[in-house]
Amino acid sequence: MSVAPAPVPIALDYAAISRSSSTVDVLMNPWIEAEKHYRFPVTRRPLDNMEKFYSLAEAWRQDVRVTSSLTEMILHPAYQRIIGMGFAAVPFILHELERKPDHWFWALTAITGADPVKPQDRGKLRKMTENWLKWGKEQGLTW
Repeated sequence: MSVAPAPVPIALDYAAISRSSSTVDVLMNPWIEAEKHYRFPVTRRPLDNMEKFYSLAEAWRQDVRVTSSLTEMILHPAYQRIIGMGFAAVPFILHELERKPDHWFWALTAITGADPVKPQDRGKLRKMTENWLKWGKEQGLTW
């Protein structure tokens, strides 16, 4: 079943034909955004990378908050989907590490192939976080 586009009011149609850019922007952009809203309600619209990451991260945190098993944490489906996002997830993970250190190191290593954690810092959440944040800055990443 296909969704037919809503008919464009005559005034908006005229604005598009006249190509007066300020008129087109003022009149057409809100119309286009409204049409997107009705075609893709919040429950059906595709998520951008940031929304996807934070939705998955929240699901992961909720489900693993009472476990101490690193294996359960990294094998959780939401964590695995974050890894599946690839490099697009790295700035979001680094932002989360900066905000509140957590067990994101496995995902970072899986995505980037890097492991900047010094041997003497292994197992120390704060130190591992510092190593990864330093690595991110050295790579020119912003978050």
